[in-house]
Amino acid sequence: MRPDKRNGTRDAILDSALRLFAEQGYDAVRVQDLARAAGVSRATFYNHFSEREEVLGALFQRLLVREEAEPQVADDMPPLQRIDVVVKDAVRRMVEQEDLARFVYSLPVRHESLLRPDAPSTPAVFVRIHRLLEAAAARGELRDDVPIDLVCAHVHSALETGMRAWAEGRTDDPAGRVGTLVTLALYGIVAPAGTRPPAPRRGRG
Repeated sequence: MRPDKRNGTRDAILDSALRLFAEQGYDAVRVQDLARAAGVSRATFYNHFSEREEVLGALFQRLLVREEAEPQVADDMPPLQRIDVVVKDAVRRMVEQEDLARFVYSLPVRHESLLRPDAPSTPAVFVRIHRLLEAAAARGELRDDVPIDLVCAHVHSALETGMRAWAEGRTDDPAGRVGTLVTLALYGIVAPAGTRPPAPRRGRG
């Protein structure tokens, strides 16, 4: 099968899968339903995807894989502040694909294998976040007792939680919700030094 035809068949399966999952719910759709809706045989489906869950992974990748130039920031902006810009730019691009974004983030499914920075299928935004966290660590801006991969997972979780709140109708400002959660992931909930109120005095007895 020629590459362009193969890619066309894969795209047809993904397009049909998104429609069926949105109409019937993920659990109600079987492999044979996906193949029939795409106009291909089960054998052809398995030439492209080994299982139904892999289709979800491909839809997630489609949502985030669209390449655009990195958002412009000042040269002297610290890495942790750059992460906020990168994440909000990713949210903007996802919301432009509203149907796909709402579907992907309405499912209680995780695709951690797509978030490894060394995996070819990893969306560029996650690679950028990992790179910026490494730069922040090199500048001494991160705790040195927490592995970078764990910090990355924490930021990814914040992004997913904010997008899920939007997909489920709990916020109409996905960028704001994600931004707040990423800030919490990076800086915690303790007020910066110099802005904290004095500790309450303990009474005697």
